Amino acid sequence: MAAQNNNNNADKVFVVMPETDEDGLSLLSWVLNYFSQDKTKIIITRVTTSPIEELLDIHQMNEFLQMDLVLNKYLQHCVTYKFLAEKLLHKADDIADGIVQVIAKHGINNLAMCSTANSDMTDLASETAIKVRREANLSCKLWFVSDGNLIFTRDPVVNLASTSSGSSSESTIEEGDIDVDASLILMLHETSIKADNLEKMVEEFFGAHKKMAHLVNKLAKNSQQKEQEIRDLKENLEREKQEKDQLRREIEENEHKKIEEIEQITKEIDLLRIQRNEDFNQIQVAHERRLALEEQVSDLEFLVNELCMQKEKMHYVSSTALNSEFSLQELQQATENFSESLKIGEGAFGPVYKGSLRRTTVAIKLLRSQSIQGLSQFQQEITILTKVRHPNLVNLIGACSEVSALVYEYLSNGSLEDRLTCANNTPPLTWYARTRIIGEICLALIFLHSNKPQLVVHGDLKPGNILLDTNLVSKLSDFGISRLLKQTDTNSTAFHKTSRPAGTLSYNDPEYYSTGILTPKSDIYSLGIIILRLLTGKPPMNIARQVEDAMSNDMLSSVIDESAGAWPFEQAKELAKIALRCAEISRSQRPDLVNEVWVVVEPLMKAACTYVELAEESIPPSHFICPIYQEVMKDPCIAADGFTYDAEAIKQWLSTGHNTSPMTNLALPHHDLIPNRVLRSAIHEWLQSHPQS
Repeated sequence: MAAQNNNNNADKVFVVMPETDEDGLSLLSWVLNYFSQDKTKIIITRVTTSPIEELLDIHQMNEFLQMDLVLNKYLQHCVTYKFLAEKLLHKADDIADGIVQVIAKHGINNLAMCSTANSDMTDLASETAIKVRREANLSCKLWFVSDGNLIFTRDPVVNLASTSSGSSSESTIEEGDIDVDASLILMLHETSIKADNLEKMVEEFFGAHKKMAHLVNKLAKNSQQKEQEIRDLKENLEREKQEKDQLRREIEENEHKKIEEIEQITKEIDLLRIQRNEDFNQIQVAHERRLALEEQVSDLEFLVNELCMQKEKMHYVSSTALNSEFSLQELQQATENFSESLKIGEGAFGPVYKGSLRRTTVAIKLLRSQSIQGLSQFQQEITILTKVRHPNLVNLIGACSEVSALVYEYLSNGSLEDRLTCANNTPPLTWYARTRIIGEICLALIFLHSNKPQLVVHGDLKPGNILLDTNLVSKLSDFGISRLLKQTDTNSTAFHKTSRPAGTLSYNDPEYYSTGILTPKSDIYSLGIIILRLLTGKPPMNIARQVEDAMSNDMLSSVIDESAGAWPFEQAKELAKIALRCAEISRSQRPDLVNEVWVVVEPLMKAACTYVELAEESIPPSHFICPIYQEVMKDPCIAADGFTYDAEAIKQWLSTGHNTSPMTNLALPHHDLIPNRVLRSAIHEWLQSHPQS
């Protein structure tokens, strides 16, 4: 610490606070830390160019009070660190002059103040600090601090009395200060004494104005009271306004609630009206079914008599229309006596077994019971599949009339339902496979609906009745409830009328269930539900409503099945649109299969097939791939183990200390490499034809 003087300020440090609070706290923290061991008294000093006691108006008084609050905060900071502290205000026309005056007036021995530093932090850059260092009483030690760091110190110069008394301490002057001799020091000391007298006169002069300042303080207090009254009045007015606004909001909320209640009651009335109409329709349908049952009972005797005739007729049809008639013994041998281990499915009217029949893998569907309905569907399946042939229809190989069994070609990838649910941990179908399957179903339906002389309506189109072969080519199956329809003229719609609609509820035409009328548009409804399932992977119940809501909210991507891969959004959107049209409740609103549905599906199917072809073409042959880098080789070379590697890869392998083969892990007899020029030429030719790779 600086040398201590004998005057009263020897154990005090005057801290000149800057205008900004942040810099002031930084300076004060440095001082408190520096003098933490001495517990020196801190004099919080503020030099201002604004009036202090000669306050002229309330605005200036408020400024003074604000400044005083800041100084009080500094005092509290000192107290927190257990330092004694007081504050000092000084008014001057110039800050630097004011600091010099304070040092002289109070005989200050220690003073710290803020200053900016030059670029290398070795000297002062503030004009105020430079002026204080140059003009302040030399007996005062100065500390200059920047951002909490000490950048310069000016030590005090011992006075002449100390020098003449023979003190061994020498006068020290910091590098950069001007040189002074003893006479100059004496002159400065005398000047300092005169300055002290002058300051005392100024202090007496200021005392004369204290009374005036006291009056101004009273005026300020009165003004503050008036201002407080005005603020209170404003607060009361604001409070009344808020209460009125709150009351208005409550009234509006009550009115809104009443409107909502009325709307809710209206909706409930509408729902009750709809429910009443539905109940009435159900009663009417039940009545019609009762009449139909009565008609069936009256015809039951006739049907029983016809049963034997039907069986004989089926035997004749199966033996003449099919390629093969199989015996029960053959089927038992093919299926190991219908072993459960060979059971691959369960249809509505019986189990399905996998078997080996006459050196061919087949699927055998066995009728569970000899009911009239079962025999009728058995005959219908034979009748239709012997009359129509198409690549996307399952191939019926033969039948066994002994047990009413049908023998089909075996399709290894099961049903479309199995693949949509990833049964047996099978991988999900890709978007391009799904698009192609949609196209294949359309082609099969176009063929059936345009069949001559009688068109065919499937009647139970669903993923469970669509089978997939080894290459995931789809084929329609299960024609047990299908119908051959004869069109009387070109302007009429062919249909089949029944009192007992059959099929699967989630996929069947709603109008077919309500009217019993089956038309080609019934298959189109089922097609729409299947397309939506392939797009979303969701169950069929209410699937059309979910997709329609997503599209109306521009959120179709949120319902697309991500497991199918990155489905091109525009293609998915086109399929969703046409599927929703197909799944219209009203039959008249559904699109034409050829002129509207196929027009949309065909180009999407072709694009999907093209994508697959390009993807397959872009895959390089396996012998072009480096076993180490797993990339197409640039410079293939044969190593001592007989395998071909990319030259860079095998060289790096050998250079890292490996002496074994990367493929066999056996020791290499040598490290020589032979260029494989034939393979390099083939790779070069392939890369030229596949620039995208």
